[in-house]
Amino acid sequence: MANEATKRKRNRGVGSLSTSQQIILPGKSRFFSEKPVSSSNATISRLSRYPVTKFREFHANRRGFLRFRSLVRRSKKKAKPRDCCGNVEISRETTRNLFGHKYDSNKPILKFNEKEKIVIDLIDDEDSSIEDDNQILVEERSSTWGFRNGENRNNLSVSLLRRSPRLKKTRVEVSHEPFLPLKKEEVAQVNAAFSVRNRNKVLALHKNSNIDIHGETLQCLKPFAWLNDEVINVYLELLKERETRDPQKYLKCHFFNTFFYIKLVSASGYNYEAVRRWTTQRKLGYNLIDCDIIFVPIHGGVHWTLAVINKRECKFLYLDSLNGYDPRILNVLAKYIVDEVKDKSGKVIDVSSWDIEFVKDLPRQQNGYDCGMFMLKYIDFYSRGLALHFSQKEMPYFRLRTANEILRLRAD
Repeated sequence: MANEATKRKRNRGVGSLSTSQQIILPGKSRFFSEKPVSSSNATISRLSRYPVTKFREFHANRRGFLRFRSLVRRSKKKAKPRDCCGNVEISRETTRNLFGHKYDSNKPILKFNEKEKIVIDLIDDEDSSIEDDNQILVEERSSTWGFRNGENRNNLSVSLLRRSPRLKKTRVEVSHEPFLPLKKEEVAQVNAAFSVRNRNKVLALHKNSNIDIHGETLQCLKPFAWLNDEVINVYLELLKERETRDPQKYLKCHFFNTFFYIKLVSASGYNYEAVRRWTTQRKLGYNLIDCDIIFVPIHGGVHWTLAVINKRECKFLYLDSLNGYDPRILNVLAKYIVDEVKDKSGKVIDVSSWDIEFVKDLPRQQNGYDCGMFMLKYIDFYSRGLALHFSQKEMPYFRLRTANEILRLRAD
């Protein structure tokens, strides 16, 4: 009787197991299944007498408890306060920037690593209206600067410094006039001029240059088209008339047409006599040598570029929207300006000290057909005295605007 009671007690909790589940309790050799245990079964924990789901749940809870206990132990350690960059915070009494470097606001420049960044000059300007003390102070030359943390020696990527209220950042202002939006009726007029039914009509007649603009000629201003000589030359005439209307607003410029350089460098080479009469005062109404800037369009077969004689700054410039350069062009123009001054005034000037610059920092074209528009906008912006603040994405707008100005025979 006692043996049967002991049996029932031992069988408690495992009665629901199938006969295929052979279970051995540690230290016992008695089976609770009538079938023998295979050699692959090993001794398992007492917990195996419970269902498998309970077994897994217990271990999952155990692992979670171990993680929680390790977090508690870490939190007991005294953590040092850190700033927004992950550095150990430094007392505000000894520093005035995010990196713990002392600086004097009266000094002209802050220097940390001259190879990686430039710090904007500190300007003692009482009228400087600065509302936020955390404005950007540093301009980056590279994407990040490598600073070393004194404690963990980790590389930090930093892009901002705390800015003093007495600092002033120079800003480049761009005039809104080159980007004035077109009215709906102006866009409709341009689209009508581009239509096929107007291909043979004279849409504009410029009397001073005696240039007729037919519908077929104007269509070079449609997208994906190369600009032709007639459109470029009439637009340059409009730029000159714009300067004449308001001489105080624009620089004193001369705009050679697209045939000037071809005449100057004929098949036989440099030939000043071929263009000597192009710039007489009777014909121009002014002396060429009195101009601040002289623009010379260059056509290299399938590509438009621009050469500039900047007399005011004693420079020869070459602008190519595809980042090319041709030293021969500027050498020819240097020789031309010497001959021109000598012919018109009898003076001899020395241009050997003038700077020769192939401008690199300028808007670039991203296709194979907008070189003519880039050249015209280089001229337009320079004649306004503006930096070249435009890009490829404005070219569709500039094409429409140029067509509208030609139809109205007035450049704005």
